This record gives sequence, structure tokens and C-alpha cells, in this order.
Amino acid sequence: MIENYYDIINNIENFFDGVMIVDENCIIRYNKSFAEEFHFSLIDPIGKTPWEVWENLNTENSTCYRAVKYGESAINQIQKLKYVDGSEHMMLDNTFPIKENGKIIGAVSISKFIDNYPTKSFIDLSNMTSTYKDENGMYNIHSIIGSSELIEKLKYKIQKVSQSNSSVLIYGETGTGKELIAQSIHSHSPRRSRPFITQNCAAIPHTLLESIFFGTTKGSYTGAENRPGIFELADGGSIFLDEINSMDINMQAKLLKAIEEKKITRIGGIESKQTDVRIIAAINEIPEDCVKENRMRKDLYYRLSGIEIEAPPLRDRKSDIEELSKHFISLYNTEMHKNIKKVSPEVTELFLEYNWPGNVREFKNIIESAFNFSDSSVITKEDVPKIVKKTKEMSSNQNSWSKNCEKPESALHEEDSLKTATEIFEKEFIMAKSKKAPNLSKLADLMQISRQTLNYKLKKYNMDMRE
Repeated sequence: MIENYYDIINNIENFFDGVMIVDENCIIRYNKSFAEEFHFSLIDPIGKTPWEVWENLNTENSTCYRAVKYGESAINQIQKLKYVDGSEHMMLDNTFPIKENGKIIGAVSISKFIDNYPTKSFIDLSNMTSTYKDENGMYNIHSIIGSSELIEKLKYKIQKVSQSNSSVLIYGETGTGKELIAQSIHSHSPRRSRPFITQNCAAIPHTLLESIFFGTTKGSYTGAENRPGIFELADGGSIFLDEINSMDINMQAKLLKAIEEKKITRIGGIESKQTDVRIIAAINEIPEDCVKENRMRKDLYYRLSGIEIEAPPLRDRKSDIEELSKHFISLYNTEMHKNIKKVSPEVTELFLEYNWPGNVREFKNIIESAFNFSDSSVITKEDVPKIVKKTKEMSSNQNSWSKNCEKPESALHEEDSLKTATEIFEKEFIMAKSKKAPNLSKLADLMQISRQTLNYKLKKYNMDMRE
């Protein structure tokens, strides 16, 4: 049962140095620890209990055991862990029981080193579009794969804004590489030698965000210790706030105050501390829509939107697909010890026809999937997942247009380019479908696309469907 939730729980990784999941018997089933990066010896924990891994733990002081046995949560609890090499390190532990239909099926423990250890100055992402990093392990402008006009403009913007201290708001669909852009801005800025800290605002309960941002003072609440927040930890550097539109409105007000005053006060403290951080925020929707729907404060939006950068969707830069193919083939040849040379022309055609709703992240996963099935030096149609081949099958059905909507009077001309023809077709298709849709949600359903993708297209074609 607990295995079904690994992917969800693993998203709680942006601020912490370790994530551990135990089952209902307190057996460790998943462990993602950065201890190895700091050269701490660690017994392979999978299949063992926490007290079998750390000799100073037992059933009485193990937060995981108490979560599973008694349903207790441990919030910001200081815990000492003793490693097999004899080293001891203090951790800030948050442990929660995991329930399904009212029954405890396990527990998750998220922890952060709070003593002297080699501080991580960035958060690594597994779904970036590149493996190129600078000397500090940060992604940079050379990590952005592609040479299309959109990508060249993006790189130019990154180079320009990186020299500024102004806040940046990056927006774009899921999978377009917004954190890649954020890290590139930091890597080319005068702040490059200072910390870059990522916080996914959707991955942490809003009740914990304030302490994560501003830190805590000992005694401010039960179990609270003197602990800096990310504003202090990132002093002189940059903070990347992903999915900021998911943040509680009240928390947005506190964040705005910290940005404008350039100082923070720890929870329970009375002394303000000056901080110098650059805020880079990201949103996976059109920002104006979030403001209209009261999911983002107007004043915070105005404060962050001094510089706006759009992460272009892959469907708008399909000329980069060949370059992306070569890059990911090289990446997975190294990881999987294979010698695949290329994708077949037929597969390239499929890639160019597919709409890529998951963008570059989806493209990377498709290549990885094909690697697992390919037995030759060329990725063929048989190696590619069905979802990519469906577009080709649908387009080959000559009756699909007449079955789904009224055929519009096309405004195509002989001299039109493929890009122009595609845009005309999309706009007419939206207009035709809108006749049968009472609202935008229904229109998105009829078009079999997400509401987010529909909003992008309406903005792109300057279409106001309220008319």
C-alpha cells in the first residue's frame, strides 16, 4: 500500500537533506539521504528498522516508531543520529503518520542537518533538460538545449537579467524547465558564489512555510529551537520559489513584507535581521489568471513581475527536437551503458507531430522509455510509447474532423508557411469547438487538452472567449 505514495511523498525534498518512508511495521521501504554526499558512512537501510541503522535509536526515541505505533507527529524535533563510522550529527526532524482510509499504513520522516556539515547551496532536480553544470554544481545557460528562435531569445534574456538584483517571475507549463532557467540566472549573476535555495511552495503545508522562510526561536512553541530560515541561509544569494501561486494568501502577505523590507523576524523572536536575497519565483499558469482568481495577491504579483520570463512549451519549438534527441540519447547511453546512435526518421516524424503536453520533461521520459525497449542502435516506432503514436493514428483518420466539430471555412493560402497554417487551423478549431462549450472548462474537455494549455492558446491568439 505504502508503495503507491512514494512519488507523492518524494516531492517533499526541496528543503530537506533526507526523506525516509517506513511501512506499518516500521520497516524502512524508501530512503533518500544526502549523507553519502557528505561522506558519512550509512548502512543500507532498506528492509531494516531505524534502530538497526542508527545504534543510538530505539523504539522509545524513534519518531517513526511512535508515528506508526501511536499516530504521533514530530514537528521540528531535534534528533541525534550516530553513524557506523562513529560520527554523530544533529538533525531537525519532522515525522508524520501516513493514513489511508483512517488506518496508519506507514510514516514519512523528513530531516535536515543543523550542525556543522558541508552546506548544500542548491537543490538538484532529476528532470532538468541538461546535465551540464558549472563548477558549483549549478545548471547554467549552456544547460538549455536548443537553438530555435525562442530558445535563443530566452538565453539572451537570461544573460541580461542575471546582472540585475530585481525579482523575476518565470511562468510556463509543467515540464518546460522553469528551475533550469532560475538556476541559469543565478549562475550568471554576481551572486553565483552564494547559496541558491529552492522551495516548492506546493510541497510543504502552509503552516510550516513561515518557519521554513523565516526560522524559529527556541521556546516559541513546543519543541522549537533556534533555527535559521531560508532567507537567512540564502543571504547574499538567491531563493527560487516554485509554484508560488499555491501559497496561502496570508503567507503571501508576509512574504511580500519580507521582500520589500529586506529583513525578517524569526517566529517567536523580536529582533529583525537584515537579509539580502534575490527572489526568483515560478508559476505554471498565466500569472494574470491567478490574480483574477484571487490565488495570488495583486501586490505580490506587481512586486515579482518587474521581470517576467516565459518558459516556452516544446510544441512551439519543435525545431529543437533533433538536438534534444541527440542530447538525451547521449545521456542515457552513459547511464544505461548502451550504444544507441539515433532515432529513426519515422520516430522523428512522430515526435514532430506530437503535441508534447508534458514538454521537455515528457520528451526526456519518452526517450528513457524507448531505451528500455530498444535492442538495436536505432530507436524505432516499436520502441516508442503508444501515447506518441496516437497523434499519427488520429491524423490519418480522414473523418475525424467532421466527426468532432463543424468544419470551419479555412483562411489558408498557398503562400502560407506550415507555422502559419497550423496557427490558422488551431484558431479555427477553437472557434468551432467553442460553439458547443458553455464555459472554458468544457471547451478544454471537448478539445481534449488541459485548461492550462487552452489558456495559453487563447492568450497566444488574443482570443477572448467571453465575447
